[in-house]
Amino acid sequence: MQDEKALKALLAWWEDAGIPLDEPIVRPRAPLAPKAAPAQTSARETGASERRPAAATAASAKAAGFGDAGNEGPSARELAGKADTLDALRTAIEGFHGCPLRNTARNTVFARGNPAAKIMMIGEAPGRDEDMEGQPFVGPAGHLLDRIFASIGLAPDQLYLTNVINWRPPGNRSPTQDEIATCLPFVERHIALIKPDILVLAGDIAARTLLASSENITKLRGQWADYAVRDAAGEPTGTTIPALPTFHPAYLLRRPMEKRFVWQDMLALERRLNAQSSC
Repeated sequence: MQDEKALKALLAWWEDAGIPLDEPIVRPRAPLAPKAAPAQTSARETGASERRPAAATAASAKAAGFGDAGNEGPSARELAGKADTLDALRTAIEGFHGCPLRNTARNTVFARGNPAAKIMMIGEAPGRDEDMEGQPFVGPAGHLLDRIFASIGLAPDQLYLTNVINWRPPGNRSPTQDEIATCLPFVERHIALIKPDILVLAGDIAARTLLASSENITKLRGQWADYAVRDAAGEPTGTTIPALPTFHPAYLLRRPMEKRFVWQDMLALERRLNAQSSC
């Protein structure tokens, strides 16, 4: 029954993407063996468009005085560095007042999915649906995302989803470079705590920011890169995680013909998963 559901999801995804159904069908993959769960105090954490800001750093935000105005408390780096569990990180983000976006957002959007999953997907910032529900990748974009991963046999409980920014920008505008840089320590710490085997970076901002790249998503997507893991102080640990940039599902809702490229990316992800399983 599980295989039948996965096959139906795959066929629906192929139909939306315009893929001929007389091509060989990819068999749904077996559930991934869970990796060791990260340190945390709860068993599970719950909880865009293609834009091109310059690559941001926390230092640039501090130099611009962005994170200091109206914020007498600790910096994002200080708060993130003290968080040793996902619960502690969530509390630190919810208590941070150095980013003005929190003043116009309904909710702090942290994450959804399985913290023990091998795959961590990171998007840009919450949209309207995410802001209302307090979870990332929900609404039409989230439903499409579930179908995308189901096309290679991955269920929602085999994924962990979050964003670079934890608050919705007003009117779904693009986050500024300073907003990204101010919040960057939180997502860096988030990755360090989850310790995923693979990162999937959805959209221009997530890919350019976390890979420190000047290229746009159309050139980055489908190309494996290494994300440099950072410690509590924000310094590289020497450990890297393979990262796959791809288009954001919200972009695919506006440009459905681009789904064929995401299908290619999903096949690349499946090959990497199969290679890791065989090791």
